[in-house]
Amino acid sequence: MDFLDALLGRTRLPRPDEERLFAMSTAVVGLEAAGLRPAGRAGIVVRRLAPGRFDQLEAELRQLLSLLDEEGRPTVEVQRDELGFDWLVLAGGGFQESLVGLHAVATRFLEEGLGDLLLAAVIRFDQSGRSVYWIYAYRRARFYPFVPVGERRRDNAEELRLAALAGEELPVEEEMDRWYPLWGLPV
Repeated sequence: MDFLDALLGRTRLPRPDEERLFAMSTAVVGLEAAGLRPAGRAGIVVRRLAPGRFDQLEAELRQLLSLLDEEGRPTVEVQRDELGFDWLVLAGGGFQESLVGLHAVATRFLEEGLGDLLLAAVIRFDQSGRSVYWIYAYRRARFYPFVPVGERRRDNAEELRLAALAGEELPVEEEMDRWYPLWGLPV
């Protein structure tokens, strides 16, 4: 079938590698030293599912998070953005617990055969009064920084600095044309 796919010009998407998301758990130390502070918000964006199916995955995430210590437990918010993508946003709680929640959602999607619906995980940081985001693109299994500075503008110089800073700790996307801006993030 691989030969036939190549002959007909079809490509298969690689299986998302959700394990690489945990690289952020060690990289956060260096990011904090560089002036970024975890903002207590993270989210995962997926292509739209049937309403009942998405509700089931949300309930499973809430059940998993209920097992965590109440002090470090993030809350779950469900949102739909202006483009129709579904978001599961984790607010509050501990940084590591948020990573566990993001990982749990991605793992569940993969187990259900819905890995191709995973788009990105977004982790928000604060930097001197502004929001800085680290985006994990599931298809590429790589991170990239996103620093919005107003209406549809971004701070490219700061993004490059952050990528260079975190390059040893995080698998950073090398192709900068794949550093897609995500405007209007609910995270």
